[in-house]
Amino acid sequence: MYFLYVDESGDPGKHPFASNYYILSGIVINQENWLTTLSRLKAFRKSLKEKYGLNQRTEIHAAELIRVNKLKEYCQIRKTDRINILKDYSLQIPVIFDTSKIINICLKKSDFQDTSDILLTAWKRLIQRFDNYLKKEAKDKGLIISDDTDSLKIMELMRKMRVYNPISSHYSSNPYNSPTDNILEDLFQRSSGHSYFIQSVDVIAHLLYRREFIKGSLRKYGLEKQFDNLLPVLLTEASKNDTMGIVRK
Repeated sequence: MYFLYVDESGDPGKHPFASNYYILSGIVINQENWLTTLSRLKAFRKSLKEKYGLNQRTEIHAAELIRVNKLKEYCQIRKTDRINILKDYSLQIPVIFDTSKIINICLKKSDFQDTSDILLTAWKRLIQRFDNYLKKEAKDKGLIISDDTDSLKIMELMRKMRVYNPISSHYSSNPYNSPTDNILEDLFQRSSGHSYFIQSVDVIAHLLYRREFIKGSLRKYGLEKQFDNLLPVLLTEASKNDTMGIVRK
């Protein structure tokens, strides 16, 4: 059995303050490596406490580490050190999750004529890649675990794709049906505050955002380069059109 832990960066909305992108990242973990990975995450969090004074129970939230809003515990740590926490995380992810694979969906809203279903578009891409991995590489079944999201929409999408999932064919103008039947059950939701795994995916999604949409004021910290450290565990097969496997369409 494989677990796919998922989190997002940006939002799928159309309101005036909506982001111009929507990112979904997921990390695939084999059940046999789950306890080992958890032990490594605990050891890493202990090292962050010793190095930066970050309590092991304090949620890691990448955007908040850069600009504190709700997590007042971060105010006790200098901004340079908070950003160094993200840098340390980027270096440790390939070590902690050495047997895992990371799937990334990065949709720029301006590339789509209709963004009303950008959330479902991103989730469909993610579900398809996870199912492909389960069928071709893992040859096993899987479950999806996510931070809070629109679970009803995702549930309906997953149930539909499990029965009917048309895929464009390279050999015919007619699509063929490829049901995502290696993914079991509906979406499971877990609060990120209680899951080191989802917090890790939050970091991954945010590092991808910093790579794709560079903010000039943060260049001095080199945050736009940190996602590249994840290359050893990226599922590069997820996209033939991107060297790092990032799905963009």
